[in-house]
Amino acid sequence: MTDNHKTYLVLPHLNAGLLSPEELEQLAALARKYRIPKTKITGAQRVAFLGMEPEALEAMKVELNIPATPPHVRNRVHYVQACPGNTWCQFGQGDALDLGERIKQVELDGPLPYKVKVGISGCRFCCCESWMRDVGLTAEKKGWRFSFGGNAAGRPRIGDLVAEGLSDDEAVALVTKTLNYYLHAAKFKTRSARFMERFGISALKTAVLG
Repeated sequence: MTDNHKTYLVLPHLNAGLLSPEELEQLAALARKYRIPKTKITGAQRVAFLGMEPEALEAMKVELNIPATPPHVRNRVHYVQACPGNTWCQFGQGDALDLGERIKQVELDGPLPYKVKVGISGCRFCCCESWMRDVGLTAEKKGWRFSFGGNAAGRPRIGDLVAEGLSDDEAVALVTKTLNYYLHAAKFKTRSARFMERFGISALKTAVLG
């Protein structure tokens, strides 16, 4: 990717920022091979190689088999951000990493109207800022809380509460149903926050909970 004459590459398919020692070694080897000036962990829990030469960018994309098609034009969410959850955190009430992997694998009815970001927090501390994501899931003692239509960009918006007390299976099913409804009802290039401002939570609940 290029922006303002600066070349960079964000590596996809990372498991919510969870990396093994072997994977860290592979990243270091790539950075040395392609002479990457700087590496950054992004806010989306992915790895960005910054300041690449254009030739190195193209060569690395070929080596890593990175598709040219942006994620939001495929039948999947844009990215899934997840905290360590109850696997690695003493405060975790739910397995955020496992649920994140399940959400990432969801196949939708078609391409989404625009990019959809998912934030999954394993407890009420909400480290992944789930209320500010298109799809927000937060674990509580009684189950997962699901919000939709959050946004942290230029026009920030707290997502609407759709349901709570959900099991893992119920959360995956309801997120899938909600996103399928959104992709059929929203106009092209309409983020979920703007869609919910016009559509309203009552109408959404009627559509997906009825």
